[in-house]
Amino acid sequence: AVVSTQSKQWYQRRVHGEYLQAKHKEKMLQNFLTFVFLSCFVMDKGNSCSARSVRPVNRKELSGGVAASVELIKEKLVEKGFNIFTTVDHTKNAAGVDLELRPTTVIIFGNPKVGTKLMQCAQEYAIDLPQKVLVYEDADGKVWAVVNNQMALADRHGARGCEALVEKVNGVLGGLLESF
Repeated sequence: AVVSTQSKQWYQRRVHGEYLQAKHKEKMLQNFLTFVFLSCFVMDKGNSCSARSVRPVNRKELSGGVAASVELIKEKLVEKGFNIFTTVDHTKNAAGVDLELRPTTVIIFGNPKVGTKLMQCAQEYAIDLPQKVLVYEDADGKVWAVVNNQMALADRHGARGCEALVEKVNGVLGGLLESF
């Protein structure tokens, strides 16, 4: 079969056009990634460009039910010198508006001496203080205790220059979680 010169030229232009489109997309992606990378430095002085990946929360499976676990955790918190500010029973609150929720309770606790230092480091830390421990039953009937990962909160709030304090608080909360 004889292919006309016109058909060859059309095919070559089409292939070349697709090649140029692909190159254009590649260049646009490169420019976008360069913009994002440089934005880290301009907007946040390079601090948000860290490659670390931090889990937002730490959790531990518990052996008792939610109610018993909440009481045990409150005892441990008082034992360790923490103030318990309040306990929120989300299941009870849900029932009050005719909704169902598996057992879910949050214990709000803290130590103002330490919390104040975190807020002095990054005032927006205050939105995540006092500390909290969530105790809940999942769909499989397992009971979990969950606390915020302080490294993630420090990242979230741009806490700089107080890494030792954040690591210490994270260690204390991690040890506390393991004691439940």
